[in-house]
Amino acid sequence: MSELFSTVGVLHRALDYHAERHNLLSSNVANADTPGFRPAELLRVPEEHVATNLPLARTKEGHQRPEHAVGDPRFSVLEDESAPVGADGNAVAVDREMAKVSANNLRYEGAARLVKAKLAMIRYVAGGAQG
Repeated sequence: MSELFSTVGVLHRALDYHAERHNLLSSNVANADTPGFRPAELLRVPEEHVATNLPLARTKEGHQRPEHAVGDPRFSVLEDESAPVGADGNAVAVDREMAKVSANNLRYEGAARLVKAKLAMIRYVAGGAQG
């Protein structure tokens, strides 16, 4: 039974990652016409580093949030250096970013289906398998 719950926890983290990555990729697409904009990519921080990497805190109202700030310490944002830079310094290739959005959406949908199936199993077991 504990395997059911641990699997749901892993899938929950996957859903969090793909939701946060969707927001970041959407930001990249939204800035396709912003001169000098460089697209970013979201990476997962290994579990053993999460406790030691605390998120930045905004201690005064005048402080600005870092570019592409992500509030979850399980994720790290890096500039996508593989993106080709255009004449205006913008490195967003809309078709490339949309392909990333599409692939990310497929992964999110797959994880959501697995969560739904695991929760259905838990519901079935909790109901005395009367299903």
